[in-house]
Amino acid sequence: MVVAATILVAHAVAVFVLLSIGPRIQAAVEHPPVEIRFVSEPPPSKRWQPPEVKTVAPQIVAPMPDVPFIEIPVLPASERAIAVPVQAALVAPTPPSDSAPRLISVIEYLREPSLRYPPQSRRLREQGLVVLRVLIDEKGVASSIEIETSSGFSRLDHAAREAVSRAAFRPYVEGGAPRRAFVLIPIEFSLNRSAA
Repeated sequence: MVVAATILVAHAVAVFVLLSIGPRIQAAVEHPPVEIRFVSEPPPSKRWQPPEVKTVAPQIVAPMPDVPFIEIPVLPASERAIAVPVQAALVAPTPPSDSAPRLISVIEYLREPSLRYPPQSRRLREQGLVVLRVLIDEKGVASSIEIETSSGFSRLDHAAREAVSRAAFRPYVEGGAPRRAFVLIPIEFSLNRSAA
């Protein structure tokens, strides 16, 4: 409490001293205004003028000639389906030559392909479907194996080719004689099914 009273007294004394000195402060002396003159007159300011707009005379272009509207008839689906076989019937199919192999849809196995899932593909969880185009000769042996559709993994494609190369087929017979034939063989690699 003593400290607060001391601070209060000190403030009161400071206010009293400032008020008593105030009348002794002399008023500031005012100086006469200073006049400034330019040595030369400033150049007159240029007014902003918009840029000139160049007008170009429009070119007259000859009007386009009227093109007649050509309507293309669209056949209903039923008429289109009928029209296709009629055209196909007009062209006589060429008989297959005796030496050219035919593409057949079904082949019988004497020994089915034994599929081996590549261990690294199994670890990497690779799976997919490989479609092989296989040429079966007159003895039932796969003489040519090409990849028609890849699985996307070279190890699986290679394993499918190896499996089909070890298989044996019943020869394709046409007219009582064995003939060479192409067949598409799908080989599926799936981790959900147990593959050898």
